[in-house]
Amino acid sequence: MSNVGRANPGGIRAMSRAPLTQAAVGVASIIMAGASQAQAQEALPTIDVQAQGGTGYQPPANSGISRLPVPLIDTPQTVNVVTQQLAQEQGVRSMEDALRNVTGITFSAGEGGQQGDSPFIRGFTARGDIFRDGIRDPGWYTRDFFSVDRLEVYKGPSSFAFGRGSTGGTINNVSKIADGSTYMDGTLTGAVPFGFRAEVDASGKVSPNVAMRIAAMGQDVDTPDRDNVWTKRWGITPSWVMQVDPRTKLTFNYIYQGEQSVPDYGLPYYTPPTYSTTTGLPTGAGYNGNGTAVLPVQVPRNTFLGFTSGPFADLTETEVHIATAKAEHDFNDAIKLTSATRYMSVRRDTSPTAPRNLGLAGQFGGVVTTPPAGYPTDLMTIGQQHWENVTDNTQLINQTDLLLNFNTGAFQHTMATGFELSHETRHQIRDNTCFPSGATMPICRVSLSDPNPNPNGPVDGGWTQLQDGDLTNLGAYVTDQMKIDQYWELMGSVRYDNLHSSYQDQTGVNLNATDGMFSYRYGVVFHPVKNTSVYYAGGVSYNPSSEFATLPTGTVDLQPERTNSQEVGAKAEVLDRRLTLSAAVFQMEKTNMRVSDPTSLTGAQILAGDALSEGIELGAAGKITDQWALFAGYTLLHTELQKTTDLSQLGRQLPNAPESSFTLWTTYEIAPKWTIGGGATYNSYAYANAQNTEYVPEFWKFDAMVAYKIDDKSSLQLNVYNITDELYYAQYYGGQAVPAPGRWASLTYRIRW
Repeated sequence: MSNVGRANPGGIRAMSRAPLTQAAVGVASIIMAGASQAQAQEALPTIDVQAQGGTGYQPPANSGISRLPVPLIDTPQTVNVVTQQLAQEQGVRSMEDALRNVTGITFSAGEGGQQGDSPFIRGFTARGDIFRDGIRDPGWYTRDFFSVDRLEVYKGPSSFAFGRGSTGGTINNVSKIADGSTYMDGTLTGAVPFGFRAEVDASGKVSPNVAMRIAAMGQDVDTPDRDNVWTKRWGITPSWVMQVDPRTKLTFNYIYQGEQSVPDYGLPYYTPPTYSTTTGLPTGAGYNGNGTAVLPVQVPRNTFLGFTSGPFADLTETEVHIATAKAEHDFNDAIKLTSATRYMSVRRDTSPTAPRNLGLAGQFGGVVTTPPAGYPTDLMTIGQQHWENVTDNTQLINQTDLLLNFNTGAFQHTMATGFELSHETRHQIRDNTCFPSGATMPICRVSLSDPNPNPNGPVDGGWTQLQDGDLTNLGAYVTDQMKIDQYWELMGSVRYDNLHSSYQDQTGVNLNATDGMFSYRYGVVFHPVKNTSVYYAGGVSYNPSSEFATLPTGTVDLQPERTNSQEVGAKAEVLDRRLTLSAAVFQMEKTNMRVSDPTSLTGAQILAGDALSEGIELGAAGKITDQWALFAGYTLLHTELQKTTDLSQLGRQLPNAPESSFTLWTTYEIAPKWTIGGGATYNSYAYANAQNTEYVPEFWKFDAMVAYKIDDKSSLQLNVYNITDELYYAQYYGGQAVPAPGRWASLTYRIRW
């Protein structure tokens, strides 16, 4: 049996990771020594030195994905890029932090069976649409940013490049890879009220044709204004690149990330109103007493409803290993072959507490009465649904791409073709410790306003819920963007995936499904003047029932859901190409969404739903003057569940889809040694469930930064977050909402030589 939740949280917190930091510094020193020796050796095929992260807030000309070879300004879809400079100025620590810069993205709160990063893009879940260097990253964990050079978000249909999913878009983390540069970069950050983080990134050449790089990280931070919530994380990522000859390059990189933290499941909602699933008519007025949607319970932001001590203390432990080997060969200037093989293993042991079932004062066991409208919040009790979960994910995958540049008459072609072969497994066991076998009600309940001490704690009921999933996919694709003349380009892409899945749960029944998915994208690009593009693109993407390595009840025989997408947009590089502007109008419609079968008594589903997401997106990234930098975005979103068998949801907005979202980050160099900056984030209110009976309110959040350049090698940077101490919710779904941190600050010392 796993020890998760059985250990002393204080003891775990006191563990030291100093040996890891010392090892990272030692390897970095070897790299730098090798770099010095390399200068005296004979000339051999050399590693090209290229800036990975673009200039300032502007991304590099091309993506970090070999099967997307067309420059980003000519790519007919919205692409948002969070660069390394933007991440450093904001003190970004995780992928979720970085994605806060991208409008149209929200995050679901944790749930017992779904762990780790869980973003939504334009109202559709993207939990299975996270990639690293163009290769799917299916692990259930929180992705730290220490190993990432930049983050790319491809919105709209991208199944031709990424395979299953990519309904609202895909997220690609571009790894830090050796490029031949010689440097060492180190940062030390202290945070108030409590926290520290250290990072090192060293790069150099050990010979003229061999480059190495290593990045490492360690942190121990509290979540401000959230009692008992902390995160301890560490990691290391070495990479090695060898230029075998002028046309052949080999790359190997490895990522290790470990974490110990307290899972934060936030706060429940007040009792929502109810509606009939068969008529759509009101059946209950809810806590407000008038049928209106309800907020999360209004208790102090620091209220923590989990278990803080004892053998069942809330705790998460993860171990992530990602090893990738890639070979690249240029047959000539027009033909390039790239083949990458990766093995990933993610183990996640977690013991979270989900707040459920509001009750009246004194109800700490037995039958619970739902509080009536207007019942005092400070008198309520709340159930604690405490899970023990152990999840193991593995993936073995090869992606091989062939890039071709050729002409047919006057037409210039940029073509990519290739295949993908992957095998994924997911094994999970669970134990509901507050609802043991034979119990008719949860046995763990506390006062909502004063959750400690707990009169009825969890019990070890043994592992009772088993889930085993196995996915094998073979995909092949071809894409071609044809330049007709200086003004016009045509693009077409097709892909076919054959996905076989098998699934077994605690009942012992084996379920199997095979899905064939033919996806495509087409488009036209017009260049009215140099460094601009106007485009139209359309395409389809698919969501099979087994995309998360499970087969939900009654879905085995269902075809994949299909989403049709269209986008019209424009991109321009202005002010001597210092600033990139973008605008797009988009529409996505899932035409055969899975919904419950009203004739079934076993929870079967049918393909009878229709969900729409459409809107406008604007963006700007780069420099307005040599001293003034800007990164901004705005999304106006309309979503609707247009067709469903559940009439309580018909015509409602999609959850996790605020109508308006805005982000801004800007800096100004007021003197040679001083830079000031600040940012704003806005989200309008958003519903947390499909019935639109629970919601989180709109919010504005403001941040500020000031940096001082001590000398040519070092600097100090002060960041203040959530200046107005705004209460808002960082993650949410129908079960609970997680309050974001209050006001806090960090001071970072950076040195580079």
